[in-house]
Amino acid sequence: MSQRRLLPWGYSLLLHAGIVVLLLLSVHWGATELPSMGGKSETEPVKATVVDQKLIDQQMAMLKSEQDKKRQEKQQLEQNLTDLKQQQSAAQQQINQQMADMKARSDRLAKLKAEDDALAAKQKTRDSAARRAQLQAEIANEEKAHDAGMASLRAKYMALIKQKIENNWVPPPSTPDGLKCKVEVRQVVGGTVTSANVQTCNGDEAVRQSIVTAVLKASPLPAPPDPTLFDPDLTFDFAPDGH
Repeated sequence: MSQRRLLPWGYSLLLHAGIVVLLLLSVHWGATELPSMGGKSETEPVKATVVDQKLIDQQMAMLKSEQDKKRQEKQQLEQNLTDLKQQQSAAQQQINQQMADMKARSDRLAKLKAEDDALAAKQKTRDSAARRAQLQAEIANEEKAHDAGMASLRAKYMALIKQKIENNWVPPPSTPDGLKCKVEVRQVVGGTVTSANVQTCNGDEAVRQSIVTAVLKASPLPAPPDPTLFDPDLTFDFAPDGH
């Protein structure tokens, strides 16, 4: 009878011992597995978020740098165009002033020649001979100054042409330092370019073609300050660095 009474207590103890063992095992498994599972579910997304934000910051910085560069290039282009317009305006003012001086000189030359012709038609006297000698010396000086003035006007006229061509020139990557090419241009009255050819040149074919393109884009070329300076066939040195 005593053994039968003890059996339930023994079963109860065994059952409780089993439960305790199961609890201990569950705690052990949780301690060993949860960190690794938690590490994957919590740590990795945070790491991915940090990496993505870093890439975004880099791309934003690159984009801002490109925008700043384009803005600077645009500002530089606008400044170059402004400088060019100012240079052209100043050059045109100089030409206009020189043309006014040339007209006054031409009028004076015409008067001297008219006076000389009048003296030549009269009876020669000592006074008239002395005056004619003086007139002829003055005429020679005026003609020399006139020729020099026309040469100066032609140089300024050619400078305006080259300036407009250079403004339309887009240098290719292969452009060498100290570029110098001899260019032939044919134009008609009004400045319309009919042909362009690069002769001697220290640049390659891409550079040559870029110069021809610039000449064609510059058409019509500036008009000469004096009609007598117009030349349908122009030859000049294209040297943007050295002008």
